[in-house]
Amino acid sequence: MRLREVTREDIPALAELVHASQLTHRDWAGPQTPVTPIAEEELEWELRFARAGAWIRAVEEDDGRIVGAVAFARGTVSREDRTPVPGLAHVSAVFVHPDRWRRGIAGLMLDAAVAAMREQGYERAQLWTLEGSPAERLYAAAGWRADGRREEYPPMGLNTVAYVIDVA
Repeated sequence: MRLREVTREDIPALAELVHASQLTHRDWAGPQTPVTPIAEEELEWELRFARAGAWIRAVEEDDGRIVGAVAFARGTVSREDRTPVPGLAHVSAVFVHPDRWRRGIAGLMLDAAVAAMREQGYERAQLWTLEGSPAERLYAAAGWRADGRREEYPPMGLNTVAYVIDVA
């Protein structure tokens, strides 16, 4: 297994990874929880690639299968106000294929992302995750802390909560 930079050619595999991860939301949020269509997820990855200064990495197995992905770019005030915040990185993706959960992959990716943020001069980072998700325990264990912000996430009919970490 290795962490590597990704390219646009990886987008179909990244979208499949997210889709597999989203299917697990139904286990804790209910069977009616919507899942983003793969085509829409591919567009989301295109947007991640288009962001200025985007840092995107994947964990790839020896056979070339992508089993994890992480991405960050410069952070903004909010989803509505896209004004950049000096020193703030925004983590837009942390996904691990469900058949590879609990093997340290997410921790490896978060550690690499924080190290890259530090190298790039960021002071702090934020991410948003679905409220009540198992990922909240992962982020807390990795040193991220909920900062009290909460927003509705209409595409899934759920709420998201913000987590932050100092990286300087």
